[in-house]
Amino acid sequence: MRALWTILPLALTAWPYRPVKAQLDVVVEPRTFYAPDGSPQVEVNMAILTGTFGIKTNERGFLQGQVEVLTLVEQKGAIMAFGKTVVNGPESLDSTQNDLIHQEFFALAPGYYDLVIEARDLTTSDTAVTRVNAPMAVGSLPSGISISDILVAERIVPAVEGSPSKYGYTAVPLLTDYLPRTIGKLNFYAEVHGTERALGKDSLYLLSYQIESFESKAVFGPYKRVIRSKARPVEPVIAEFDIADLPSGNYVLAIEVRDKAGVLISRKDQFFQRNNPISYNYDLQAMDRLDLEGKFAGAFTNRDSLVDHIASLRPIADQLEGKIIEDRYKDKDMDLMKRFFYTFWANRSADPERAWQAYRQEVIKVNKMFGCRLLKGYETDRGRVYLKYGPPNTMMDRFNEMGTLPYTIWHYYRAGKFTNRRFVFYQPEMANMCLQLLHSEVPGEITNPQWNNILHSRNVALPGVQTVQPGTLESDRVMEFFNDPR
Repeated sequence: MRALWTILPLALTAWPYRPVKAQLDVVVEPRTFYAPDGSPQVEVNMAILTGTFGIKTNERGFLQGQVEVLTLVEQKGAIMAFGKTVVNGPESLDSTQNDLIHQEFFALAPGYYDLVIEARDLTTSDTAVTRVNAPMAVGSLPSGISISDILVAERIVPAVEGSPSKYGYTAVPLLTDYLPRTIGKLNFYAEVHGTERALGKDSLYLLSYQIESFESKAVFGPYKRVIRSKARPVEPVIAEFDIADLPSGNYVLAIEVRDKAGVLISRKDQFFQRNNPISYNYDLQAMDRLDLEGKFAGAFTNRDSLVDHIASLRPIADQLEGKIIEDRYKDKDMDLMKRFFYTFWANRSADPERAWQAYRQEVIKVNKMFGCRLLKGYETDRGRVYLKYGPPNTMMDRFNEMGTLPYTIWHYYRAGKFTNRRFVFYQPEMANMCLQLLHSEVPGEITNPQWNNILHSRNVALPGVQTVQPGTLESDRVMEFFNDPR
């Protein structure tokens, strides 16, 4: 069982759980592990985000954040477990603070529960409370060989005596699936259960963990470890990968158990997104020496097809690559195009052909969905956004409204490194079926404060420079769709 709830103050989000009254930003992530006897051990991990809580001078003269957290586990209105803690931030001489990390540990029977968390900032006189109320399911330990939840950790260190631990270690949770360049290590913890019961005591099996490309499902480069393990009631998995050189992209951290013959018995995976801009190597001399014999790019023979394939890379290319794409699009030199095309994908994957094929399937999909008149799907604004950020979590298509130009609102839980962002596309000319990007909340994309007025420009005169809503029932509906995607 895995759930992640982000509670944002006074903002409409895509999460179904909203605070009753909130000044703090709280991220909550329950995890279920199991004792050797199979009883569930639930930990509720939470982070109070920097910048949403205050700091004050403590009795020692240091600046420190301080938040009171009440955690309740209820079942049919009855309190089954609870914890109340004052969470203190690190002492500091300046205003620099980090997220406040807190964990509560509960031994719970399998079943369905309500998780209630209340957090209050103790550094102010304001008594407002951030409240999280969400369902939580605790499953029974499966009868066969199984793998617990995967806990991605900020760090895993030897436990202090008397503190909660996992087989002698404390795992400080990292409550995000977004890993920027500043995070150079991927630490994680999980448990393998049932091997002794299923295979026999001390029987050998293969335990592996790896980082895979989310799109191709292939192991990315050298990120795989295989261990010959002996069967026992619980096998804790405490490991890390050095991801300093892992480029930007969507990935899966996977843990697998296989028998001695290599047959897969159990698997658990965890999605994460990496933002690690890498300066790709396009050294002209190195590309001239590149031997294309036996490489997939060397098999291209149709000039127009290769030009089209290279043009389709624009949505995911960096600035230098964009310049090279324009040059190749103009000169159409087959040898240069092949060398660039192969290098583009070799820079991104240890299996460049497979990476290209996975992307190509997305391009084909985009061409079918968004192609219009003179433009292929990847050349349109919707196609570019789709290929760059992936499919949106919701699409609100409104193509036949009486009071507006045709439009659609896309909502992303995550677009690049940004969360809870929206794109508005519209059709400014009824004769042209291509929708254009009108407004986006993602930095670097088009931002247009007048977007709602422009949608209504067919029937309502545009105001001056000031952003004034059209004031019609239809405009209220548009804002409802924008603020509450569904």
